[in-house]
Amino acid sequence: MFTCLGYANEGLPLNPRLPLFYESRPDRFGFTPNPDGLRYRDLGFGNFLRSGPHSAPDPNSSNWLQFAPSTDGQFQVVTVRDVAMTPPQCPTTEAGQKDANGNPIPYFQKGFFHNGYIKSLKQVVHFYNTRDSVANPNGYTTYAYPVTSGHCPPGTVERETCWPQPEVLQNIDMTTGALGLTDQEENQIVAFLQTLVDGFNPANPSVSTYKNIDTFTGQCTTGGDARTQGNETLTPVWNLAQFPCAMDICGVPPLPSKTIP
Repeated sequence: MFTCLGYANEGLPLNPRLPLFYESRPDRFGFTPNPDGLRYRDLGFGNFLRSGPHSAPDPNSSNWLQFAPSTDGQFQVVTVRDVAMTPPQCPTTEAGQKDANGNPIPYFQKGFFHNGYIKSLKQVVHFYNTRDSVANPNGYTTYAYPVTSGHCPPGTVERETCWPQPEVLQNIDMTTGALGLTDQEENQIVAFLQTLVDGFNPANPSVSTYKNIDTFTGQCTTGGDARTQGNETLTPVWNLAQFPCAMDICGVPPLPSKTIP
């Protein structure tokens, strides 16, 4: 099934490009999607146990609420099956790939993990490999800096040699983060993940393509590099001291075990 069927906080940085942060005013129907605006923080499973914003009510809060701090920042670990699936006109998710004649292969831009911060499978594997690395025999100097997205130090490249701080600092899964893989080994894992697109169609198993796979009408992208894919659209995170975590998220007992920026 290619999933552990559990929940984990992998330490993803806050992604300021999520539209939800800017939907703090009523729409034409009078509905305000996110009254917290830039103060919204996604505590994942912990938010659900507190019956927090954008979450269904906890159906057993009397018993489960006590576990909220130990689940803050955790999200369901989804399957990696079909993680590389793309529409036919965009054969890959990875920037910079070329065909046998050396021509750029059009790629389909995806957003990986729960908030879409990671933009390629290469970055996914590189994140797992180097999130906590300070230095290792393979020459990496990639590690988590105490900055937010869009503010990596001079001389570093975000998503390549700089990982901004996690949105939720507690309960981070430490089984990954400094794996010591070489660049080639990362690429080999990406190649394996790309083999997991099976083409199964539950509505018609005899047909080896997905239903509605041809409905994409957007544009493919070419050029660039999977290591820095998506950096051209980086948006710097706002001042977290000016817009700290909203009280209806981080101020609901039992409080998070660490301060949420």
